[in-house]
Amino acid sequence: MTLKKDLSLFTEKGPNPFEEYFLLENPFPGYGEIEADVCTDQEVLKKQFVSILQNFSTEAKRLCINGGNGAGKTNILRYFERLTDEARGSERIGNLQPIYVSTPEESYFYIHAQIIDKLTGLFLNDLIRKLQSDPDLTDSLSIKLKTTHELLRVISAIAQPVMVPLFSEEERQKDSLIRWLKGQKLTTADKKLLTYGGMTPLDITSSSLAIQFLYGLLDILKELGMCNGIVLLFDEFEEIFSGLTRSRQSRYAQDLRHLFDVLKEPVFFVIATVPEPKDLAQYPAIDRRLGKPIELRPIDSPKLAINYVSDYLNNGRDGYEAYLKENKKQPECARPDGLKPLTQEDVEEEYYFLKENYGKSGLNVLPGRFLPKMRERIEQKIRNSN
Repeated sequence: MTLKKDLSLFTEKGPNPFEEYFLLENPFPGYGEIEADVCTDQEVLKKQFVSILQNFSTEAKRLCINGGNGAGKTNILRYFERLTDEARGSERIGNLQPIYVSTPEESYFYIHAQIIDKLTGLFLNDLIRKLQSDPDLTDSLSIKLKTTHELLRVISAIAQPVMVPLFSEEERQKDSLIRWLKGQKLTTADKKLLTYGGMTPLDITSSSLAIQFLYGLLDILKELGMCNGIVLLFDEFEEIFSGLTRSRQSRYAQDLRHLFDVLKEPVFFVIATVPEPKDLAQYPAIDRRLGKPIELRPIDSPKLAINYVSDYLNNGRDGYEAYLKENKKQPECARPDGLKPLTQEDVEEEYYFLKENYGKSGLNVLPGRFLPKMRERIEQKIRNSN
């Protein structure tokens, strides 16, 4: 059979049942899902985050967020990531780059690798091109930024002009450079690719050296006007010491103290953790560096529950309007107001049910528990109406 005939074997996708309510799909997240476009309430946190972002200074910049499982810690970090991107794009703030990190694993180098991957993915190609276009730039940077000499020498191995540049070799050099910055051990062949002026790069054998080169990279990017600093959105912070031996915990804590102290100028640390993580209490020096935590507000009233539902529905409808505009289509129905297809009674009933059940165990109604229930409600409503 021909391809055209074979395609006919696929069943046609049925009509979108959400379209009647001006939605492309169910707007509510399921259990464990993240919705980076919506962050209802939490005004205290939002205002403090924006204030620090707008007044990005050379002082230590910390925002510690507390909340239990399902409180929305990951959601608000992802929301701040999106908010920073949008604010930078609309020139409300300087060239600040958000970087989300999680899964701390067993040593600082797991966090470090995530930061390096993001920074090199965003800036390495442009940085190399800048250095290639101006032969004197490397020397002037090295003189002005004393601590970046070793790093600039390694980057120069890639940026040095050659008669016939080989794309494949440059890509191998970039890969070697990234792995070097992560603190991974390089082979002799890898080191040869990064040799400049007869000198091979130092092995990054310690976290302090890795942090030093990270600071140097940020310093170079700032001097060239490419990145004024980063917003490090650090999720699952309480997992850092989980399952580690006491000696590994102590080493990790020492590395984190060093990270906070060395990078206090170019980095705004936003830390999300559960309230009073037991392992962290053993390291008051870390606790002090995080600053006073701000608790995520639970859904503590039917009015706030309704606000959550309204915000998710409106965000979903905004997405539907954008889809129609992009595809030059006209809506088949008017944009509904309010909670349709849900009702105020639906929302309040679910809120009071959860409040009663979780209240027996001394727990709050959290977005991660409430919103999946609203997802089930809207699906049931739409299924019953068709």
